[in-house]
Amino acid sequence: MGIRDFIRNLEKHREKVQQSGALPEEERREILREAEMMVGMADHAIKSLESALNNRHLNLNEEHAVRFAQDVFAYLRDQEEDIKAKLR
Repeated sequence: MGIRDFIRNLEKHREKVQQSGALPEEERREILREAEMMVGMADHAIKSLESALNNRHLNLNEEHAVRFAQDVFAYLRDQEEDIKAKLR
């Protein structure tokens, strides 16, 4: 799953959560499972980027790019965590 797919799924989850009263139990569980998987993927990306930051061969521009990517993944993870909380 690429970042665009991640964002599309996040938007799809948000839309469905807004209609959560109308969600069948099976669909709610499926969205929750997907959300948990996406949170895990974002966590893994954040850790991998942290590993790249620990590489002393990064120049300042690269370091800024990696930190920006970490912030993006942290934001997406937090958004998906909110969806999980609403589904529980």
